[in-house]
Amino acid sequence: MIPIAPFWSRASQAGSALAETDATRVLVVEDDLMVDAAAAEALEDTGFVVLVAASAEEAAVILSQAMIDVLFTDITLGRRDGCDLIHRALEAQPDLSVILNSGHSRRCHGNRSPAEAAFLAKPYRLPRMIEEVHRAAHGRSFP
Repeated sequence: MIPIAPFWSRASQAGSALAETDATRVLVVEDDLMVDAAAAEALEDTGFVVLVAASAEEAAVILSQAMIDVLFTDITLGRRDGCDLIHRALEAQPDLSVILNSGHSRRCHGNRSPAEAAFLAKPYRLPRMIEEVHRAAHGRSFP
């Protein structure tokens, strides 16, 4: 997991760490730090390079400075939500694979998220999350 640094330096540290590896890069965006840490650790233990952001704003900074393969984001993030983040991220990185997660059903969020984005309901099991990230990283269609 890329170490958590002050907001203004996190993206530059992430970029230098990403330059050192060809592993799949996953950005985990979650405002619950316990969920964030568990997801990031599980993905890192599986061999992914993991960057973390606690808000859509932090994620936007990372996405503007580093190429990401998979965006794994909560939908409910506070001031700016995950659906808005996804649309902006896909404009900047059109080949980005996206996995949404939420404690509410996908229907609760309406048509605000891209139809091709995978959805993982909370609470999710870590093996299921890892499976979805593997699928997204390898471009396979979602069930």
